[in-house]
Amino acid sequence: MPLPDHARCRIVLSDPALPDDQLASALDKLFTQFAREQRCDAWSCTRELDGAVLVLAWTPDVSLSGCSHDKINGVLAAHERGVHRLLAPPPLCIQIEGRWRCVDRRELRRLATGTTGLIDHRIEQLGAWRSRGVTTVGASWAAGLLNNPTAA
Repeated sequence: MPLPDHARCRIVLSDPALPDDQLASALDKLFTQFAREQRCDAWSCTRELDGAVLVLAWTPDVSLSGCSHDKINGVLAAHERGVHRLLAPPPLCIQIEGRWRCVDRRELRRLATGTTGLIDHRIEQLGAWRSRGVTTVGASWAAGLLNNPTAA
């Protein structure tokens, strides 16, 4: 059964995109442990957008502890293997020529327009991810970055 829209989520960007579901499976095992420890009731760990993101979601709608996020980060670090940046990819993920690409602000200004696709990885609820996780630069918080090099 799919998780409800009010489920909490964490969106993890991958630079470059993940080629398979191996990492999602490893995180699913970790969430199984979290459920045994009563940190969550239900969860999903899915590779989406051709591997550009992992969507980790859980119920109830409460923040996981810092210790839980440390364990998640440990699994992410083990899967980086010098190929994928998962813990510290460039901060923006845009769609260029049909492919998702992580970029910094300078590259965003060079490559993107207001209609360029953008992954909003700052979302914290699954319903928001479903409805507006993929947007455009112009319709997002990143719009101000296109013409303002000092914008946060």
